[in-house]
Amino acid sequence: MYPNYRISVEIILLHEGKVLLTKRAPHCKVAPNVWNVPAGKIKYDEIPVQGLYREAKEEINLDVELLEELSVRNLKSKSGDEDIYRVVFTYLVKPKNDDISSLKLNDEHSEYAWITKEDLNNPKYETLHDDIRNILLTKVFK
Repeated sequence: MYPNYRISVEIILLHEGKVLLTKRAPHCKVAPNVWNVPAGKIKYDEIPVQGLYREAKEEINLDVELLEELSVRNLKSKSGDEDIYRVVFTYLVKPKNDDISSLKLNDEHSEYAWITKEDLNNPKYETLHDDIRNILLTKVFK
């Protein structure tokens, strides 16, 4: 049997010095009630950067402009009782034309927050994955 293995993207959206975090909805199978950045799996006919633009539109209803690829890493996690394996591409983006007026979460998310470096110390965001926290601290909020 083959493991659950996919390629995924994470979207670090930077706007006016803040980063968008989204909280996974309680009904989600993967990471319910966890704070994260918008993210998703790449479709089989996409390359990661194509998936980045599609996922940004699906997850937060925004068109974005790529600023930088920040990280590529392997990740082992759980989905229910199943082990999942991902190669994760993390991208830094900004809203196209700096326009966030159409920002809207899909049903995979229950809330969002624009955060600063200092906000990462808030216990509210303790569920944010250490990898994302580290990328934010070392590559975004330098």
